Amino acid sequence: MSSNYRSILNAQGSSFASTNSFTFDGNDDFVEVADNSNLSFGNGSTDSPFSISCWVNVSNFTNSHILFKKRGPSGAFYNWEYDTYISNDGAIHFRLFDLASVVRVGRKTNTGLITTNTWNNIVFTYDGQGGSTAYNGIKIYLNGIRVDSVNLSNNTYVAMHNLSSSVEIGENTAGNIDEVSLFNTALTDGGVSVGQPAGGQIAEVYNSGVPNDLTSLSPVSWWRMGEAANYAGGEWTLVDQGSGGNNGSSLTLPPEAISTDVPT
Repeated sequence: MSSNYRSILNAQGSSFASTNSFTFDGNDDFVEVADNSNLSFGNGSTDSPFSISCWVNVSNFTNSHILFKKRGPSGAFYNWEYDTYISNDGAIHFRLFDLASVVRVGRKTNTGLITTNTWNNIVFTYDGQGGSTAYNGIKIYLNGIRVDSVNLSNNTYVAMHNLSSSVEIGENTAGNIDEVSLFNTALTDGGVSVGQPAGGQIAEVYNSGVPNDLTSLSPVSWWRMGEAANYAGGEWTLVDQGSGGNNGSSLTLPPEAISTDVPT
């Protein structure tokens, strides 16, 4: 195994840097994370806040790029919770499902926001809903700017359920993915409106276009997509750098899928 494919299990060290990403072929490459209750944010009556962040550089728009999903295969409606993807018109999507897999909240940004061969940071946040507390619904951020949001009315909720589906990263994605993270909070943005650069934790994540050390933000899971990964026996293992212990694995990514193409 060449030095590009070595085990990199303590990559953060005292000086943080993102030095690797994974290249996905847009066909059958993906990373799978086994089901765990800390990857679900609903119980059928109330929903908990959560956020997803990833860096992505797509190479074409032949297909939609599924960045992060917790749902079963198409048609397995009883196993759908939430998903995020880029459609082939360059729009960004965030969907939350109830038990019947009805899209209770689905947001699509303007088209053309994502272009090929460009690194982008995308963050999705959901404030949770249910009971008598009013929340602000869902928001989508692109490169530190709030690009879409919807407010949910008081006393309503999506009714997501804690289901048995695994998490998958990168299904149908053609291009590179880096620094994927999941939080059990809605990351703060300093109170900005759509079209404005975010402050708060969103600004920390974006970090002026360079991946940042997320330790202080306490992610549930954080897959470095190269760092803290090893390849053995035909399988990649991605060691979760968050608190959740949700290691990822891939039998479809070849050893040469690790790349030094990263956001800079």
